[in-house]
Amino acid sequence: MTTDLVTRTPARVRPGWHRTSLVALVVAVVAGLAMQAFGSVDPINQMLSDTVAAWPGALLLGLACAALVVVAGCLAVGAGPARSVRTRVLHTLLALWAAGLVAVAVFPTNLPGTELTDTAVLHRYGAALTAAVPPVIGLLVAASRRLQAAAQVTAGAAVLYGAAHGPAVLFGADLLPYAGLAERILFALILVVLALTARDLARRKESASWI
Repeated sequence: MTTDLVTRTPARVRPGWHRTSLVALVVAVVAGLAMQAFGSVDPINQMLSDTVAAWPGALLLGLACAALVVVAGCLAVGAGPARSVRTRVLHTLLALWAAGLVAVAVFPTNLPGTELTDTAVLHRYGAALTAAVPPVIGLLVAASRRLQAAAQVTAGAAVLYGAAHGPAVLFGADLLPYAGLAERILFALILVVLALTARDLARRKESASWI
């Protein structure tokens, strides 16, 4: 009797920080989708933050931001100790992004038709950080054409969004038509970039190409 020995390549096991980051991204997506069910926010012309008019919306916004802060922490763990310039830059960007997320969650925006308050200004600067930083992180980490392309597209979308809606978001001017839809598309792109960033960072660490 002969026995055929088949050599199998072991399945790639994701590190714990990578798995946690994916779970946190799912939580953020679910919370973001659930936010649309509360209040009378128009998803085409109003911002996600306007859902804070109803307490469930405020709670879900906080949950989504907390989940994304967990993603930032996971990526920092994945990058490892800040022993190189690249890692120190990545840690700094992640800290900035997390600070923006905390500002979005802690400082409420003003509701449509109400006066722009100091807390609303802090909220909006935090929102600007949450949109601007992830594509830069993606470009820094990119080990694949997929992430590089996604980060470039998202960076371009963030620049266009900022140019078109910056005065409204930061200074309380009237929103342009379809501002809410544009914001949701931008944040969907950011979530894709974050998922691909976690994957590429895990692969870089696995191949020791992250220095």
